[in-house]
Amino acid sequence: MRARVGDLTMFEADVLVNAANGLGIMGGGVAGALRRRGGVEIEEEAVRVCRETKPQTGQVYVTGAGRLPARFVYHAVTMLHPAERSSPEIVEQCLYSVLLKAREQGVRFIGIPALGTGVGRVPKIEVAGKYLLVLAPVDDLDITVLDIDREFVKFVNDGLGAARTRF
Repeated sequence: MRARVGDLTMFEADVLVNAANGLGIMGGGVAGALRRRGGVEIEEEAVRVCRETKPQTGQVYVTGAGRLPARFVYHAVTMLHPAERSSPEIVEQCLYSVLLKAREQGVRFIGIPALGTGVGRVPKIEVAGKYLLVLAPVDDLDITVLDIDREFVKFVNDGLGAARTRF
C-alpha cells in the first residue's frame, strides 16, 4: 500500500473505490466527483444495482466505470442513506469487502480514497488507522490510497513509516 495526494478520478487502475450510500445516489464528495468525470451512467447503474440487491453498510457493490480510467467502480457502502454519519467500524468492514471483491474478480490495481471522512464525518486519524490495519499488510494487491486531503495522506504515510521502522 502507498498513499499520495491526488485526484482519484484521474487515476488509472482496475478498480476505483467510491464512498457510497446504499441507494446508489452519487451526489457529493468522492461519489459526485466520480459521477461528473465518469458519466451519469455510473450512477444509473448504481441505483439499479441497489434496488435489486439492497446493499448494507460495510458491503461493496460493483458497477462499470463509464469514462473513468478503470474497469470497475467498487461502491463501498459507508452509509445507507445520503449524508448519514458513518463509523470507523463500518469503514473497516468496507475495506475487508473491497479486498474480498477484488480477489473474487481477479483484479490487482486499486485506487481508494479516504472512505467516510467527508460526508460520513469519521475522524481522519481513525480511518487512517483502519487503512493501516486492513490494507497495509496486503501483498497480493497493488493498493494506492489517493485523496485530495493532505492531512489524511500524511496520517497514512506516517503510520506506514512507523510500521517500517519497527521491523
